[in-house]
Amino acid sequence: YQLPEYLKANLKDNLRPYQEEALRYFYYSQFKQEIADRNYKHLLFNMATGSGKTMVMAGAILYMFKEYGYQNFIFFVHTDAIIQKIKENLLNTLSSKYLFTQSLEIEGERIVIESVDTFPRQPSKNTIYLKLSTIHKIHDEINKTKENSITLEDLAEIPLVLLGDEAHHFNAETRSRATLTTQEKEKLSWERTIEQILALQDKNRLLEFTATINLDNRDIYQKYKDKIVYQYDLKKFMTDGFSKKV
Repeated sequence: YQLPEYLKANLKDNLRPYQEEALRYFYYSQFKQEIADRNYKHLLFNMATGSGKTMVMAGAILYMFKEYGYQNFIFFVHTDAIIQKIKENLLNTLSSKYLFTQSLEIEGERIVIESVDTFPRQPSKNTIYLKLSTIHKIHDEINKTKENSITLEDLAEIPLVLLGDEAHHFNAETRSRATLTTQEKEKLSWERTIEQILALQDKNRLLEFTATINLDNRDIYQKYKDKIVYQYDLKKFMTDGFSKKV
């Protein structure tokens, strides 16, 4: 399998070998849709800080759009600060940190990435809709219906790709309930909201990204043992010469 030309042509920078490998592994998990719907709905990219996880995410967005027709993506994280960074990476065409080429084009057709709060009932052709939010805001929207907010009923009508950054923050469920703090109980409810959205359709996907995953924890290992699509830890990052030794 070779990465398709439209991926290479529409990403601003040349992919490093391990980024290409991460996207290849992702392709292997998805190319048989009926198997992916059952076994590979939820995947984790475990990649070192600074290794370009967001570039892999950008590639995955284009891949899911072109190969399988996904137009609706929700990016979520635990803090507003990261939301601002992702806006620069994925939406602000004037930013030096923008990860796509200035003009997105696949097979001669112009592609638009549009920031949204809610997803249109009648999506426009060649448009990728991207909702950026914190995990707690999504939880509040789902559970406290108000104007211009998403609802489970609306989301049940459309195939979705959920993109979870800093995914180690979403593992409250791995802790014993008896020892959970009030804040951790709140995180647990956020985690379940994401699981609810994922379960709305077989075609929905949850792609998580983190540099930090404690697989020595038995419960976290059990949760992710069949979900890690690609691992590139700090040791490998340094050994390959892409990072200074720390």
